[in-house]
Amino acid sequence: MTDRPLSPWLDHLRGRLPIALGIALLGAVARLSAPPPPARTADAIAGMLGEAIGGAVGPDDFVWEERGGFLSDALLGRRVLFLGVPRVPRPGDAERGPDAERAPDGRGAADLYRARVRLTRSGRPVSLDGVRNLTGTPLGDDRGLVARGSRVAVTTSAFGVVQGITQLDLGGDGRAGARPLGERLRAAIDGWLETGSVDGASRTEISFDNPPASARLDLVDEGLVMALGPEAVPAALNASTGEVDTGGRDPFVARAHHLPRRVPSLGELAGPSAERLLGPTAAAAVERLALAADRATARVRAAQAAAYVTRGPASPEPAPEGWPSLWPPPPVAPAVDPPLPGEGAWELVAPSLPRALPGVEDDPQRPSSPFAATTLRPDPRRPELRVHLLAIDTRHIRFTLQAGYEAPRPTVGPRGTGQLPHASTLRGAIGLGASTREPGAPHAGAEALGMVVGGRAIVPPRDGAATLGVDLSGRPYFGAWPSGGDVERVPWALWQRPAASSPGAPRAEGSTRFPWALWQGPSLFEAGSAAAPLAILAGPPAERASASAALSPDDGDDLIVERAALCMTDRGFVVHAWGSALDAAALRAALERAGCLSGVSLGRAPDPLGVAFLSPQQDGILTAERLSPAMSIAPPEHASAASPRPFLFFESRWTHGPPPPDLSLPGESVGWTEDGGAQPPPAWSPAVYAADTVHLGAQVRVHAFAPDRFLFRLRAGSREISPRSAPKLDAEVPADERKQVLAAIGVGTGRRRGPRGLAVGGTVGLRFRGEGGLLLVRQGRIEIRPAGGAPLAPSADATELPLTADDGRLRPEAREIGTMRRRSAACVLDDGTLLVATTTFDSDEATTEALLDLGCARVVALDRGAHRNAFVHRASGDPALQQTYEETALFAVGVAMPGRARRLAP
Repeated sequence: MTDRPLSPWLDHLRGRLPIALGIALLGAVARLSAPPPPARTADAIAGMLGEAIGGAVGPDDFVWEERGGFLSDALLGRRVLFLGVPRVPRPGDAERGPDAERAPDGRGAADLYRARVRLTRSGRPVSLDGVRNLTGTPLGDDRGLVARGSRVAVTTSAFGVVQGITQLDLGGDGRAGARPLGERLRAAIDGWLETGSVDGASRTEISFDNPPASARLDLVDEGLVMALGPEAVPAALNASTGEVDTGGRDPFVARAHHLPRRVPSLGELAGPSAERLLGPTAAAAVERLALAADRATARVRAAQAAAYVTRGPASPEPAPEGWPSLWPPPPVAPAVDPPLPGEGAWELVAPSLPRALPGVEDDPQRPSSPFAATTLRPDPRRPELRVHLLAIDTRHIRFTLQAGYEAPRPTVGPRGTGQLPHASTLRGAIGLGASTREPGAPHAGAEALGMVVGGRAIVPPRDGAATLGVDLSGRPYFGAWPSGGDVERVPWALWQRPAASSPGAPRAEGSTRFPWALWQGPSLFEAGSAAAPLAILAGPPAERASASAALSPDDGDDLIVERAALCMTDRGFVVHAWGSALDAAALRAALERAGCLSGVSLGRAPDPLGVAFLSPQQDGILTAERLSPAMSIAPPEHASAASPRPFLFFESRWTHGPPPPDLSLPGESVGWTEDGGAQPPPAWSPAVYAADTVHLGAQVRVHAFAPDRFLFRLRAGSREISPRSAPKLDAEVPADERKQVLAAIGVGTGRRRGPRGLAVGGTVGLRFRGEGGLLLVRQGRIEIRPAGGAPLAPSADATELPLTADDGRLRPEAREIGTMRRRSAACVLDDGTLLVATTTFDSDEATTEALLDLGCARVVALDRGAHRNAFVHRASGDPALQQTYEETALFAVGVAMPGRARRLAP
């Protein structure tokens, strides 16, 4: 062995000794200048935890997880779970209100956190890192923390009730070993981002239809034991079955839902990982790079054609002579010359899955498919950009919204289920973005866009945001939130509250749920110069700010990536627009050319977007078929699984027999039947129904006129008095509408002394006195109001009439005894259905009570004062319709049934 001199090594170390001593000295100074670690007391540890989140933690609000050994606790840290209240205002605090900001014990709303604390051998904390928020509900107060082994559970309360209960298993879902290596790696990264551990967490949430005021929890080997409400009603979450066992007594209607743990893609992980490691600015750059890389990869792949099978060009829907055919929509004018073969021409979609509407194939009056598709190149400067358009006939289709189990993240209470209904009426689903949350934005709260499903706000809606709303009948609405009209009266129930709400809450009697579902998108589309809508759909011009004024512009609008939007046309139909490579400007141009009036952006990549047609099989499994193979919406094999993202599913409005009436027909015991007179097209959907009821011994005939199927015109009778100085009022409907008049309803004539007010087409013939009720016709729609107040709008028709009921209560005017004669009364239901009750009686009490029993809130007697006999004449009926009447009359001009989509009122 050869001896080597050590002097070179010694010289090397001797030369660097001052540097080593300097580093050691700096380390010692830094350590001595740092604050001493907290004492080994609960108060000190709670203070350390509170400082880590910039808030406060109570000494009883943390629990240690199982030890990992001395070396693990000293080097990596021991995990701790704690309930913390941030001191800084959190998103959503304003919505909670001053009475809800603090819990009864004086503390604010807490979230459940997890962190690692390095400990000495004696158990004294040294440092803390790896803080994760496990619940993240800005409007909810998490409390009642219990832990056992790897399981932990908390209650989430808000507005005086328990909104939900969450159980987490921090040991993961136990499926890591069954996954391929790549999936295990991505799952580990996702688990570390969410919980600070590569194992992640398995989550089970319990929701309530009738939320209890309180809940106490305990974890046992068999599951989670609960004592609900002041009476401590027992319930348990069975660990083996995952179901809630209530022992037969379930006053709160508790339901458990286990949230699947999905393995995200590398693209989905890029932004959050960069945000955690490098910050929000770097995360945004990483996301753009990931989208650009995906787009570059897509360019080298072969382009895929549309998957839909067509039945050839769509022929117009059959309609009687003189009536327009509304389906399919008119052809879309191509933007690029020369156009491609078939570009802009609608073709009825016939997917290979069975989906023909019952009775459609054998009924020549119905279209053979409620779906029509075409393609469009919206930008002449970039003819390579293509948009697939799918038109949906909303007369046959109803919509429902569902929240995903991952997105959107709720501000209070349980997450969405992401489950499709297993119904025979199900026809398909449309992918919605998770509000395109930018990197660095919070999971929920002020920067998140709203979503309300099942009567509960997953995220409260933001004022001014682009909104897709769906009412209880499945009718879609488009526009900016909030809206006017009936919608603004019910947002009090966006969160579940106790049965006794505050006195000032504008709630419906006995109602506990918000009756709509809604989803808010990143941007709003409002047509600037689109074709005028059908007269029945025309409304006041939308005087609202553009979407860019209400929402921060998306800094990804210039990216050419997969995008989608949903809109309503000037005929009330819905159009879905999708492209695999579009920027925001190209998508907007496509919506304008498709005749859209209002719409919302559904998001962009990496959100899963597109349309999937669905068909339930006899074994209950859903079979799926995407409109185009390039769409990123969940592939067919995942159709029966829960969705992590929100979606809009659509279904047939009926499965067998005649379609349901497209109007309100109230009264369970009332035998409504199709009226015998002529009906507006289409023939398969009658617009006038009639029923007979008995009130005060009198036989009352009630007619129901469907909303959106008639334009009403008030015309003066030939016996109507007219002062010499008064202008002449129109007595006939316009010539182009006379063939479509299907009903005339008499409202009488004014008496010679003190006649009630009357205006036709904005021209006042008899001065309004401001007494009783007012039957107002604006743009063909009927409203019934108290007389007086706001001036008449231009071109409006109006007449003053006796107000016989208001606020659902009979008024003394209804009981005034007079001559025995034909009398009528009228009201308008919330959905716009006009009800007219007619009978022979000596007062207006019988007709008014008949309408009150059918749900009317305000009723007027159709008698302008001269006590003429009332009438309701129908086309093809007896007696026949007349062109003019001696009495002032309300004419019902039929219109072809439009689509059911509407704009949110400004």
